[in-house]
Amino acid sequence: MYNNLVLTPTRAVQLYIDNKKSETTVSSEVYSVIKTYRKWRENELIGLLNASGYYPEIFYEEGMEQTINQLLANFKSKHVPHKFTT
Repeated sequence: MYNNLVLTPTRAVQLYIDNKKSETTVSSEVYSVIKTYRKWRENELIGLLNASGYYPEIFYEEGMEQTINQLLANFKSKHVPHKFTT
């Protein structure tokens, strides 16, 4: 459907939003990408979480929001604080 383009998570979320706004059917390709959210990077997960504020039905499984928050917490725990000396 998308001319052999690989849908990135960010693009899939944007297409989901666009389809919902225009009241058109969300493609199976978009849903296939969204179902891989456990493998996404931090910014992509934040985008998905933000999109759910407008379209809560983007969470297709029970407990998806909690899983995303846990994944985000894992990212946050990996951040190394910088120590600056003066």
